[in-house]
Amino acid sequence: MQDLPETRRKFKIDDQLGRRAKALIHLRDLEAFDEVKAYVQKYDLYPEGLSMYQYDNSRLKEIMRLYADFLSTSNKYKEAALAYEYLDDHASAWPCYRSANLWREALSSAILANVGVEELTSIATDLAEGLTESKDYLSASTITLDYLSDLSSAARLLCRGCYFSEAIRIVTIRRQPSLITSVVDPGLVERSADMTEFLAEMKGQLQAQVPRLEDLRAKKAEDPMAFYEGMLDGGDANIPDNISLAPTDTTSGGTFMTRYTNATGTVNTTTTRKTSKNKRREERKRARGKKGTVYEEEYLINSIERLIERINSMQDEIQRLVEGLMRRGMRERADAVSNAVREVVERCQDATKEMYPLATEAAATAEVANSETIRPIGGDATLWDSLQEVGRKREVPVVKMFDRLSLLG
Repeated sequence: MQDLPETRRKFKIDDQLGRRAKALIHLRDLEAFDEVKAYVQKYDLYPEGLSMYQYDNSRLKEIMRLYADFLSTSNKYKEAALAYEYLDDHASAWPCYRSANLWREALSSAILANVGVEELTSIATDLAEGLTESKDYLSASTITLDYLSDLSSAARLLCRGCYFSEAIRIVTIRRQPSLITSVVDPGLVERSADMTEFLAEMKGQLQAQVPRLEDLRAKKAEDPMAFYEGMLDGGDANIPDNISLAPTDTTSGGTFMTRYTNATGTVNTTTTRKTSKNKRREERKRARGKKGTVYEEEYLINSIERLIERINSMQDEIQRLVEGLMRRGMRERADAVSNAVREVVERCQDATKEMYPLATEAAATAEVANSETIRPIGGDATLWDSLQEVGRKREVPVVKMFDRLSLLG
């Protein structure tokens, strides 16, 4: 190595010591660009290579292409597409944009790549179908109208997403108002029927789950030990042998407390239900939240919280539906949807009142976290996690109020 030129010797030393970035600089100084490219590819030094040649445009572009190819094969499609577009290689860019689900960029690049009419139609169709499956009806309709020139299908897609104002706009600006009665009105009828049915299902869920949660809470508050022992007798033996059912000083009648500790004299967790098979079985029970098991309370709380999130996220869509129905003279349908959503919102508000005064109960259940407590393993760990989840302090979800149209009275 002593016989090598100084810069080559420095490269060898830094390379052997794993100082790749420094070694790369030495290769640049040697003006060995082919070696630079090979070294960049070998050790994924693409950003370093780009930085090193930022003022040498031709070599920068060569490194950029190597990086684009690497990103594409690494499934980093968005960055790969951007790199290809930087190189004005639209033929390579648009497939990467499509893989990244960036339909605007994909279609623009495909046109800049001068793809044929049939191929562009195929690309647009595939993108529209994918967006429809993912329920992005607004984007799917834009593609259908702008690239496939199918006005009626675009309007139908808008109706599926409750974008009735936009559907009316695109058919009227193209002087085809007959599509309002043939496409938009049936879309309003269909979506209003679907929505009232879905809201009725939500109401039914709340009518079943909130009283059940109240019942579980009342029984647990009345006699916690009997409550959990009853779950053991009638709930597929969900409580492991090493759980201590012991009263505490939290309430006068004693409160259930789950405790794993070396000091209680209970069976060591390492000797009971610790296999992965038992853990998977216990996790399945927890996921189902089967009635009569110790996992039911957690399941009900999570289920109601998800429903509240859902009804909050739907309100803009419902508002668009109600306004569309009013615009087309379907006042009774608009009133039915508004009444249905109002009932669900009111029941959600009642549910939060039941679900979140948990202070005493939560403090007792969550008392597992202390200096003597150890976390169990196997199937017991799943029960531990469930009781911790029930007992933790939760943030009360805000139930979004529905803005009822005054025109409905």
